[in-house]
Parts: sequence; structure tokens; C-alpha cells
Amino acid sequence: MIDSNRLARLEARFAINDLVTDLALAFDAGPSRDLLIPLFTDDAVFVIDQFDKLIGGKEIAIGVSANSGRGFKWGLHYFLPPKTTLNENATSADATFYFWGITTSVRDRAYWIGAHYTSHVLRDPDSERWQFKYLELHAEVISHYAQGWTKKPASFDDV
Repeated sequence: MIDSNRLARLEARFAINDLVTDLALAFDAGPSRDLLIPLFTDDAVFVIDQFDKLIGGKEIAIGVSANSGRGFKWGLHYFLPPKTTLNENATSADATFYFWGITTSVRDRAYWIGAHYTSHVLRDPDSERWQFKYLELHAEVISHYAQGWTKKPASFDDV
């Protein structure tokens, strides 16, 4: 016999992992306002370390996508799978995950970023979609990489 509560909790963990991956994909796609909007509740809060605090799902998507014109214009976000603590009925959770990335600022300077995120996520009862209700970036390292990024070689012979 299948334990439905156990199955629901496993499904929730996989869905939260997907939510975190979708966040990285949305950040790396511009950042993409269209990809970000469904990841946040309408009343979500996103605290970006000491730099900014955005309130409201659409406002978060607009604010993050606008960052490409004033902060970082490009990045690769590598997120580790989250440490997830589900509530009893698997409808909300606290999730913490680490971030390591490379970015280019609007001034064409290369940066390494090391950070972690804390979050509270909810499952929408109508759509069954998981979303961030609260997300906070805790930047540990934002370090300029003076050599900068180089183009990918045409072949391994050029490495």
C-alpha cells in the first residue's frame, strides 16, 4: 500500500527543487520577467542582501529584470539543491540553498558571487504550483575577477 502522505512529501520536495532550478533559469535568461512572474506569490517579498527589497510578485519580476540595466547584465547561477523543511501537510516549506555564480556587470566587469538564499515557499491549492512567498539573498562573496571572462575556444585543440 502506498503511503499518500509520504508520496505527497516526496512530490513536494521534487517540486521545490524544480522551483529553485526555474529561478536560476529565469535569472540566466535575461533575467526574464515572464519566467520570474509565476515563481512568486502576488504578495511575495524578495530581499536582495543590502541592495534592495522588492514586494509583490510582478514587482519582483520587473525589478529583477531591470537589474540587467543597472547591476549585472549577464550571469550563470549554480544553485545547490535546497535543504527543505516541509510543514506537516506538505503545503508550505522553508528552503535554504547555496548559490555560486559568475556574472558580468553593466560596466563589463567580471565577478564571482558566492551566496545562500533563505526562502519560504507555498503550494497554490488551485494550480498545485509551488511559489516563493519570501526569498532572501545573503551574499557572502562578490569578488571582481580582473582577468575577465574569455570566449569559449572553437575546439579543444585551442585550450
